[in-house]
Amino acid sequence: MCGICGAVGVGTTAMLTDMASCLSHRGPDSTGTYADDDALLANQRLSIIDIEGGDQPVYNEDGDVVVVYNGEIYNFRPLRERLERQGHRFTTATDTEVLVHGYEEYGVDLFERLDGMFAVALWDASDETLVLARDRAGIKPLYYAPLESGVLFASEPKSILRSGRVTPAVDEAALRYFLQLRYSPSRTTLFDGIETLLPGQYAVVRRTNDGWACRTHSYWSVADAGGDPPDDPASAVEAALRAAVERQLMSDVPVGFYLSGGLDTSSVVAMAAEVSDDPLETFCMGFADGEWDERSDARVVADHFGTNHHEITIDGDFVRDFPELIWHADEPKRNLYPYYVAREMSDHVSVALGGLGADELFGGYVYRYARLREFEQLHRTASVGEDSAVQSTASRVAGWQLTHGDLSEDGQLEDLGLLAHATDPARLYVLLNSTDVFGDVEAFDERVFGERLTGGPVPADRIRDRFDGAADESLTERALRWDFAVKLPDDFLLVEDRMSMAHSLESRVPFLDNELVDLAFSLPLSEKFGHTDGAASVGKRVLRNAMRDRLPQAVFEKDKQGFTMPTYPFVRDELLPHARCILDDPHIVREEFVQRRYLDDLLGRDPTRDLTPHYKLLWKLVALEIWYQLYVVDDVAGPREIEYYYS
Repeated sequence: MCGICGAVGVGTTAMLTDMASCLSHRGPDSTGTYADDDALLANQRLSIIDIEGGDQPVYNEDGDVVVVYNGEIYNFRPLRERLERQGHRFTTATDTEVLVHGYEEYGVDLFERLDGMFAVALWDASDETLVLARDRAGIKPLYYAPLESGVLFASEPKSILRSGRVTPAVDEAALRYFLQLRYSPSRTTLFDGIETLLPGQYAVVRRTNDGWACRTHSYWSVADAGGDPPDDPASAVEAALRAAVERQLMSDVPVGFYLSGGLDTSSVVAMAAEVSDDPLETFCMGFADGEWDERSDARVVADHFGTNHHEITIDGDFVRDFPELIWHADEPKRNLYPYYVAREMSDHVSVALGGLGADELFGGYVYRYARLREFEQLHRTASVGEDSAVQSTASRVAGWQLTHGDLSEDGQLEDLGLLAHATDPARLYVLLNSTDVFGDVEAFDERVFGERLTGGPVPADRIRDRFDGAADESLTERALRWDFAVKLPDDFLLVEDRMSMAHSLESRVPFLDNELVDLAFSLPLSEKFGHTDGAASVGKRVLRNAMRDRLPQAVFEKDKQGFTMPTYPFVRDELLPHARCILDDPHIVREEFVQRRYLDDLLGRDPTRDLTPHYKLLWKLVALEIWYQLYVVDDVAGPREIEYYYS
């Protein structure tokens, strides 16, 4: 695991040093660089495999193909054996070396042969070509900035900004998406001029008469996932998960496990316990507020498997850590709590396995999918006139609420938006996609957005651009693919990567193994959704059946609970005092991103639970103001104490 950065056609070795130093938290063990007249490459290494001999860059036999990369290739040993039979000579025991020899043998077709998580930068000096590539699921990040004279790339946007060749500025369309969703589904980042290489893509940068041209290509998409379903789905899932966990235990350094006590992390721990000889190291975090604390659930599973279990409590002033967390995220997110468990884990292990991806593959968001099925059924049985009448009425009521209603009554806007867009799958998905959404785009335009954001593009269009699905797919099937292709990499995996790498901890996700992804998308919805004996709807049915004899019964009785902080008590007790100081005269109002009247109205009220939908947005707006000062006002200067960001 590492951080990578570099450029073609632009920059100096001094610039490369600055870019690499900005990524030292991702790889503190060594720094490696390559430079010639056209290309600059750097790697900050976190040593996981071949500790002594795996430093990067790594070269082919002739020295004209050089690679730096971030990640792990879990099938590198069979790939290496095949390449050796084809005459390639290896000089290290690291997985990195299969990339240079694999590129020599297969060209860009190499990437579809890889099973792992990776962000690759490969320079072919003989062909004057830079190739950038990212894994199928988007587990590892990779950003690039096309310039008139060349291209910059890095594992994190801050490294590109540190080059001095891109001026920190806000991409307004991306910010509009972000404030509605908590992530931006577009190719562009919040930084104007910096783009993200999408999951399952590679980019080829070649010299032209005018400089350097960058072209992106897809080698895999979620539309490619699937195949013929197995005769015994539960047994197939069990075998595939065990194989994935066994592959991802590959390491020359200590390995640990996230454990929440829920089905996903418990399943990974169960499989690891079957294939490991030594006791496992498991880690759980929780809040002092018992209603949201999962530590007792995790303890049941830890005791069942006899793990060495560690617990972390978050009970301090979370806001005081905001600048540090936002600095590592490069985005004004609020769901950054994994920072704390990663910090604790890094004191004990260098690699962590978790349960991310199971919800997206097997249907874990039961409430949202149930609502989508309801709307699909209503649309099937209603006439065109009935559909139109319902949508028109809902739009009028929502418009009245936005014009005449009070903020405390905005809780109805989400349901009104759902009715108003009952025949638009992407709009329905956006409205049900995140608890951060308090209404449709009209609600944000009327209530929140300042002049520079009002009336811009809508998230549903960008989500359709990423993947719109087959015409005969149900809303639920389409939502599952959207979750995998968009929300998972742009939100959850981004947080997982940044918060773990903030502490030089490699985080792995066995559920996103190639075989398991294809298997999951081959299964019918009946294998993902079902009912308990009490008729309650449940998700991940096939995973439950696969793990039924391996986990304590308490795991199956546990309600689904994503790791989150209780919004209303947090805002009331911690956030509001800081928010009133940070947003008193903020840059985000002066720059016309956010309305002054909205902040005055919200911050001038006594706290009530009715305002919770707006408090989730307020949380992001505080983060946005800190982010703007960190990156734009202070020009990537680094985090300071929270009081520094007061107006």
